[in-house]
Amino acid sequence: MNIKSLMICLALSGLVGCASTANKQASVVGVCNAPVSQENGVKLDMVRQLIDGEQYYSALAHLENDNSNSPHALWLRAEAQRKTGLLDEAYESYRDLSLTCMTAYGHAGMAKILATRGNVPQAHQQMLTARKLAPTDADIRNDYGFILLVHREFKAAQREFMTALQLAPGHPVATRNMVMSLILDGDTRTAARMAKNNGIPVEEFRELIGKANRFKQPAFANSSSIKQGAPL
Repeated sequence: MNIKSLMICLALSGLVGCASTANKQASVVGVCNAPVSQENGVKLDMVRQLIDGEQYYSALAHLENDNSNSPHALWLRAEAQRKTGLLDEAYESYRDLSLTCMTAYGHAGMAKILATRGNVPQAHQQMLTARKLAPTDADIRNDYGFILLVHREFKAAQREFMTALQLAPGHPVATRNMVMSLILDGDTRTAARMAKNNGIPVEEFRELIGKANRFKQPAFANSSSIKQGAPL
């Protein structure tokens, strides 16, 4: 599975000054329905492609002079910040995002950062909020399922992964999380059948077994464990 750049962490107390944060929050509230110019639309599409291609620093460079106050631009900035280790900035951006029409993604982003620190209870609450706000978003259902795995709530996690798979058939990360959850739940036979039916090679299935074994260890906050989950 593939949580990329979840080796980095952030505590709630590590935020920047309240004054600048308040001003920023006020600037993004209520702009969800604001029209986006064709030029900005093209630019944001390009930035999204850069992020998808793991060109995070380039994405941030293209966003440096963005003054559109677009929630989409804010979300892309937060994602790039998180993946380049700018966690203070990323947490602030996600928190600002939670005050826009993309509020679910703001809470989900904060949850990911909290999870990397090992603050599982707070990560759970933030991701649960995101799930309630966006119940049909496959990625959020998948990420919430991963948090449930941490709590060893295997059946509940499997329901989230299955929901994600029905919302987005073939979702590669949810598929692998589902397989790992079955392994953790002691149902290796079903896990193997699901892996085979979804084109997961035998070698990768063995790797998932190894990851599940490492996942059972208490050091969840350790990077070698947390990197194995859904795109948190």
